Amino acid sequence: MKLETYRQPTTEVFVEGNGFNVCAYRWANCEGISVMLHGDGKDLPIRAAFSLRWEELDVLMVALAAARAE
Repeated sequence: MKLETYRQPTTEVFVEGNGFNVCAYRWANCEGISVMLHGDGKDLPIRAAFSLRWEELDVLMVALAAARAE
């Protein structure tokens, strides 16, 4: 068994949109990012959540840009 512990300060980024909020933060090992999209409301319901490596995030951003361009 191998156990590794990473201790690195991270920064959470909060963005408020029209009807939703986004929270994003880098992983402690700097290999990816976790994102949560919350809907507005008193309980901030989770609309989406994902954790991706940077390479996967790049592919997702290209797919979203292509879909928006149509």
